[in-house]
This record gives sequence, structure tokens and C-alpha cells, in this order.
Amino acid sequence: MTTIQGVIFDMDGLMFDTEVVYYSINRRVAESLGFEFTKDFYRQFIGSDSRHYVEGVHQLVQDDELADRFLKEADRQLYDAFMEGDIDYQVGLIELLEQLKTWNIPAVVASSTDRQMVDHLLKKLNVAQYFVGVVGGDEVHYAKPDPAIFNKAASLLDIPKEHLVVLEDSLNGIRAAHSANIRVIMVPDLVIPGGEAEEKTTAIVSDLHAVIDYIAAENGK
Repeated sequence: MTTIQGVIFDMDGLMFDTEVVYYSINRRVAESLGFEFTKDFYRQFIGSDSRHYVEGVHQLVQDDELADRFLKEADRQLYDAFMEGDIDYQVGLIELLEQLKTWNIPAVVASSTDRQMVDHLLKKLNVAQYFVGVVGGDEVHYAKPDPAIFNKAASLLDIPKEHLVVLEDSLNGIRAAHSANIRVIMVPDLVIPGGEAEEKTTAIVSDLHAVIDYIAAENGK
């Protein structure tokens, strides 16, 4: 039996219900500027970093000035929402974190979001104390689906990869974990799991409560 001795958490959409905030604000700003921003377009960039997203917006809009106006206004509204607004936990997050603490299984956050905002949200939602390390998207050269962020997270835990598990909601994150040779559990949010997700994950579960059950089974608890 390959026990689980460390857990790597994605953040947006996995720990916190932030993807819906990203999508709704971007859609609203796009509509105010006269172009369509669909969920299918947004799903392509979930789990990746802002550089890929900016390129995608410019390709979508085909007007650099309009794209820059959109990005600037959306960033302003998102900053206000995350600094001052209410953000919800995903179902089962606190219960999972408490159980990992009880089992003495360390956890790290590996998020495509910039480190400063990751730290802010972890403190804002009072979960920073559960993690022994954090890696932000601006702390690696290549974004998911490149494995760099998970390789760095694994180095912070200093646990053999066969004893780690990544928790992800995005296809880009699943690809990154798979490339890093770390098993990954998908907890879907906005991304609907399909063939690639099924092929590259060790499990697809409904919520973070089910992750507790998975780890308990793997570790003979």
C-alpha cells in the first residue's frame, strides 16, 4: 500500500469558491464593453496563469485597446472583490484540513494566483495555519500545465512523490500533476470532467469530504 504522507492543494475553485467570482466579474465587464465572454472561453484558462489568459483575451477581442481596457477594469473589480468581499469555502475544506492535522499529514498550497493574493486569501479565510508552505504562480517560470509548480511544492514537503497527492479542480492542474508524476484527485468545480481527466487522475470525487475517505482508505485508517 502506498500511503499518503503529504497533500498539495490548488486554491481557486478547489479550496475557495472563487472561480465563479472570476467568471461573473469578467463576463459583466465584457458585456459592458460590448463583447461576449462565455464560460467555455473561461474554462480554457482555469488553473493556468494570467499570462496565458491575457494572450487569450487579446485573441478573443482582436482589439488591443479594448482588450487592455477590459483587463484593467476586470482586475480592479476582482481586486476589490477579493480584498473586501465575502469568499466562501468549498464544501468540506475545513473538515479535510482538520483531519489532515489530526493525522499529522502536512499540506502545501500550489496556486496559479500570485503569491501576495494567495497569502491574503489564506489569512482572510483563516486557514493559513494549516499549511507548511505556499507556492504562488509568480514564483515559477512556467504555469500549469507545466509541472514546475507541483515540483516546487513537492520540494517544500520533502516527501517522496509516490507518497503525495495533488487536489485539483482544473484540467490544466491535472495535466501539471500528471507531468510531475504525482497522483491527483479531481474535485470538479466549473470544469466538467471528461476522458482526459479520467485518464490522468487517481480519482474524481464530488467534494472534499470524499478526499478524507480516499486518504483514510489509502492509509488504512
